[in-house]
Amino acid sequence: MIERIESICLFFASFFYILYWYFGLDFYEEGFLFFEKKLGNFSDFLFSFTSYLPLFISLISFFTIFLFNKKLLQIKFSKTALYLSIFMSLYTVFYFYFSLNYLLKIMPSKTMEFLLYAAILNPFISSYFIYLAIKSIKKNDDLFRL
Repeated sequence: MIERIESICLFFASFFYILYWYFGLDFYEEGFLFFEKKLGNFSDFLFSFTSYLPLFISLISFFTIFLFNKKLLQIKFSKTALYLSIFMSLYTVFYFYFSLNYLLKIMPSKTMEFLLYAAILNPFISSYFIYLAIKSIKKNDDLFRL
């Protein structure tokens, strides 16, 4: 049921995360190499985990759209996506704290700089969309229980 508000919110969250992953992976790798020295041996695991986390959140959000008949399962998957998205938001703050100046120096144009700042906000906006979806799913579930 794509016309329901929770489906639209989950779709936007999925869409924003897939864009975040697809267009930002190369620059993420560039910035990660910059502060890799500070993390030591933990950096390989962290890079492999966090580079595909937006794709994973996007897939969960998109898959959850099709669980509209199973509200409790839809809420569980949405909450999982929300927790991962909150982690991604916090990690984004951590990542850009260390690498923002370096990434701004290697940006080829002002448009790319603007998109870099948009990438900082993307996990926060997506988390909000997932939160709105959970709120709407719960509201619909309460309506159907009456």
